[in-house]
Amino acid sequence: MKVITDVTKMFTFDNPDDEFLPIIQCLCGATFSSWDWIIGIYSDDPSECPDCGRKFYFCQTINIYQVKET
Repeated sequence: MKVITDVTKMFTFDNPDDEFLPIIQCLCGATFSSWDWIIGIYSDDPSECPDCGRKFYFCQTINIYQVKET
């Protein structure tokens, strides 16, 4: 059984590019230069941290806001 936990706030990352997110700092504390370690969007093929061995994937969310001048 897989347990999926949102750990977004425990990471530092750069801007995503399509299916890839460059990780700057893993939740384990390991740091990387931009694009040295990336994670993908596929939950069935998570990316493994080269330092702690934990596996991760990411999802993007889009929010659209209306702006009304008052």
